[in-house]
Amino acid sequence: MSEPERQLDPVAALLQRAAQLSEPERREARAAFLRRVDEAQARASKARVVVRWVAPLALAASVLMVVFFFWRTERGLDYVVEGAVNESGYVRVPVDHPAAITFSDQTRIRAASGTRLRIDETNNERGARISVERGRVEAEVTHTGHSEWRFVAGPFVVRVVGTRFELLWDADRERLEVILREGAVEVEGYAGSGAVSVRAGQRFVGDAQARTLHVSDTAAQGPDTAAQGPEPAPPAAQGQLAEVAAPPPEPAAPPAPSSAEPPAPLVAPPSTRPPWSKLVSQGEFRRVVQEAAARGTQSCLTSCDAADLNALADAARYVGQNELAEQALLALRARYASTAGSRAAFLLGRLHESRGAAARARTWYETALREAPGGAFAAEALAGKMRAVQSLEGPAAARVVAQEYLRLYPSGVHAKTARQLAAQP
Repeated sequence: MSEPERQLDPVAALLQRAAQLSEPERREARAAFLRRVDEAQARASKARVVVRWVAPLALAASVLMVVFFFWRTERGLDYVVEGAVNESGYVRVPVDHPAAITFSDQTRIRAASGTRLRIDETNNERGARISVERGRVEAEVTHTGHSEWRFVAGPFVVRVVGTRFELLWDADRERLEVILREGAVEVEGYAGSGAVSVRAGQRFVGDAQARTLHVSDTAAQGPDTAAQGPEPAPPAAQGQLAEVAAPPPEPAAPPAPSSAEPPAPLVAPPSTRPPWSKLVSQGEFRRVVQEAAARGTQSCLTSCDAADLNALADAARYVGQNELAEQALLALRARYASTAGSRAAFLLGRLHESRGAAARARTWYETALREAPGGAFAAEALAGKMRAVQSLEGPAAARVVAQEYLRLYPSGVHAKTARQLAAQP
């Protein structure tokens, strides 16, 4: 090995260690690096040191490598917290007044008194991940064309591009409420699939304990209410979420038909029936399951198209009918393997993981990765495999999978967990 190569060895080791840093740690390292450069320049100026040419090549290469590493990453979002304690991204809002968070892309978040949240993954300009532990936030997210914001509350993930909304999370009751003022969001529930679309003027309510999701119109109370906008939520200091109005009572049953009148059909004719995918997006999961039963579940599994099978699988998961969800996903793989097979494999992995069947979950995650290694669910499938291996064989065995995850997705959602596993001896 040549002398310049030996001189570069410490730099290579530094870069390898730096690749495992989180974004806050990387920013701190970058600042420390700049301070040391300034100090070195000051010392050299005072001592009038003449550097020989023998080392400049290695020195220049070292500096270029470090500068390339630190500046090649996307510039992260900066933010300012006013009215609350900010401990490395963990925000504790006092019980007697709200707090405001302003990001460098002009996204604004107002956190009600008593709210607890964490600001994660601000390592690019597209957005951030906000984990709400409890309380209420009002967000106005700036749309930039490539925005990617996520608000996490318990098992729920609210994906945002650009919108204005309120989010209320009751950690004790495991109940989420999202009220849309402008734009649209997608909410993933406890099932981890089948995102529910929520548009302006709608309210989403998810109950993880009851395993229910529901979308309703906030303006359904009447024209006067609609003109004034959605009803404001109660203060977070009360510790309660806004209660969703109870649905109106079922209408009285019509009188029995006379002998001259034919009985009404139990299921709407196909020409007038809304697509199941639309019903799922509106939160009408039980209706989808009921319509499948009315058609004949087995008949649907063998004759429904891919869109209906996908919707049935999602709806069944959301209402806790895991066996029906599994049947629909297996039917998708059997009948639409080329177009829907890998997604179904991933969802089967999720299904078995939620049941605690780690071995079967691992098999399906590996199937999804084998069939679509670069697909839309590849990162989540690899993370699922990592969890399954850890559950089955322990952290040390999961280290190899964690290293693979970090190689492919160094800034992924599960990078922190992967780094912890990768550090296992």
